[in-house]
Amino acid sequence: MKTNHIGIDLHKRTQTWVALSEDGQSKLFTRTFPVTPEGVRAGVCLAQSIGSEKLVVAIEPVCGWMWVVALLREAGFEVHISNPRKVKAIADSLQKTDENDAHTLALLSRTGLMYESIEVSPEMQKLRSLVRERSFFIRTRASMKCRFEGVVTRSGRHLIPGSLTTQKGTERIIASGEQEWKRSLESIADMSTYIKELDAEVARHAKAPVPTLLMSIPGVGPVTAVSIWAEVGDFSRFSSADKLCAFAGLVPTERSSGGVQRLGHITRAGSTILRYILVEAAMRIRDTGKSTVLCAFYKTVKEKRGAMRARVALARKMLSVSWYLVKHGERYAQRFPNQSKV
Repeated sequence: MKTNHIGIDLHKRTQTWVALSEDGQSKLFTRTFPVTPEGVRAGVCLAQSIGSEKLVVAIEPVCGWMWVVALLREAGFEVHISNPRKVKAIADSLQKTDENDAHTLALLSRTGLMYESIEVSPEMQKLRSLVRERSFFIRTRASMKCRFEGVVTRSGRHLIPGSLTTQKGTERIIASGEQEWKRSLESIADMSTYIKELDAEVARHAKAPVPTLLMSIPGVGPVTAVSIWAEVGDFSRFSSADKLCAFAGLVPTERSSGGVQRLGHITRAGSTILRYILVEAAMRIRDTGKSTVLCAFYKTVKEKRGAMRARVALARKMLSVSWYLVKHGERYAQRFPNQSKV
């Protein structure tokens, strides 16, 4: 079967296609199209005109890649999504052009050396988008609160003692007649309303099997459980808890050579939202009957490495526990040192 490989360098407004000959030694065509349905269809027609029985496309998950990939697959193309973090041949290129980037993608696809991103189902993608929308509003509200604090401090923080968003603080802000203060307060209230609506929408997915298991872990509520599930996706694609933690960027960087091991800060690879959610959940752990083991683990690490590193270590442990629970279909039950580990 005659197979040709095509690399597509996708941008917001333009897309560059490079098609390789079957032996990969020459370019059959290089063409730039607008990033529109018509532009994609024009590329499809050109690719089909080369007379190949099988067309394999490599593309990075950037800009409007999802709808572009859908159109390519409808046309019968085999599409592979590259992992931008691991395609170093593009990131480190000394002659970085759209044509060279597309050519590199086609070559990596042809030789089987391209690291691919993992795609999730359309339903999971929709849930993930919902979780990320909520995260955006959370960050925006936090930024608005910081600015509000600065605006009030500029005029004299002593004028509004205590929290600015309590009932007493709100009454004093309204009574002050300061319009900027009032606008900030109203904007934060509006943002909180949006977040509450999103919390309710996210929590509606908490009855699914995976979130139900995750909610058995101390510190993990409905929104946190669904958020972890949305960002991880299919837990079964990770053969071990360590690989899941590496996916989340919660493992240390390593620079080892000559028998000397050097570990640094966490890699921060993968989803920022997943790490944030897990660390936030770790911060809610208190020494109650159900969380004695997790709390003891946190205190032990805190004594040796400090509070910040202890939170990250606990977040990693909670993610490892999550993997075991989902793998075995069991609810969380803490085990003490003299028992087998979870």
